[in-house]
Amino acid sequence: MSEDLKVRAAQIAKLGQLSQSEARLLLNEIYSDGIVSREEAEALFRLNSKLPSPDPEWTDRFVEIVKDYLLLHEKPTGWVTEEEAGWLIAQIDREGHLPNDAEIDLMLSTLRYAEGAPVRLSHYCLEAIAERIIEAGFADDAMTERMRRILHAPAGDGSISISRYEANVLFRINDAIGHAMNSKSWENVFAKAVLNHLVSAAHPDPMTEECALTREAWLRDTDVDVGNFLGRMSGAFVSGKWFDRVSYSEESAARARYYAASEARRSGAKITEEESQWFLKRLGWDKSVTPAERRLVNLMKEDLPAFVRGLSEALREDGLRDSA
Repeated sequence: MSEDLKVRAAQIAKLGQLSQSEARLLLNEIYSDGIVSREEAEALFRLNSKLPSPDPEWTDRFVEIVKDYLLLHEKPTGWVTEEEAGWLIAQIDREGHLPNDAEIDLMLSTLRYAEGAPVRLSHYCLEAIAERIIEAGFADDAMTERMRRILHAPAGDGSISISRYEANVLFRINDAIGHAMNSKSWENVFAKAVLNHLVSAAHPDPMTEECALTREAWLRDTDVDVGNFLGRMSGAFVSGKWFDRVSYSEESAARARYYAASEARRSGAKITEEESQWFLKRLGWDKSVTPAERRLVNLMKEDLPAFVRGLSEALREDGLRDSA
């Protein structure tokens, strides 16, 4: 960065806020050739913080420039190290201010294209999206899509399926905004992610179902049809080590498999309302059921009643909430 541009950037950075036109002009003049040093990157973050509401043009360029710097100019190429993750979070984490759209989209893009990144960056991005949704009081289309993207991110939390940490964050958000006028897609993102977590948590060996259980396979589209995979698994819930991972004892797991077998023999009979309400309570949902929770229950009732019956039995000792 030339000395005259450094002076200009410093002068503009002292202003209370930047107009979109001022920001774009500065962006094009100073960063036309990308970023080659952390000094330039940190100056760009300061400029971004001056924008009350970054427009799409600014956001796209900001994301592209900083992401390329992190993945192409910092070593090792293609990876985000612990030190780089700490630096990135420090640039975003301003006390009293939630990350703005550009900063969230930067983290999402970095996690998408990185070959690997520390889990704390994924957690920080997930929490930032969660807090934005909770503060707004509802999940709109844009923030729901960002939630889907962080759950889908290849360099995100969990090697295959939705992790316990991610599921807990989804529950916390839904507790806060569950009865609001949310994006219709929120119900689907919540339900499919939690269902993925529940199935993988009870699976005796999730790695054997990597293609089917992977977060990408479950979250990449907006439909609610997960029946093909679950249909193929319907008989598996009564054999092997299913439910052991969510039970405190072998006896509890065996009892869960017995009830799963009994449900499977009912030839696809629907789970009753009483049974589904009891299942919700076993998950700790002893409050009014939100639309997103109802979507989850309906998916489970329609596609894998045998699994629901077995998991309900396994949860008699609250194994799911405490198991690793």
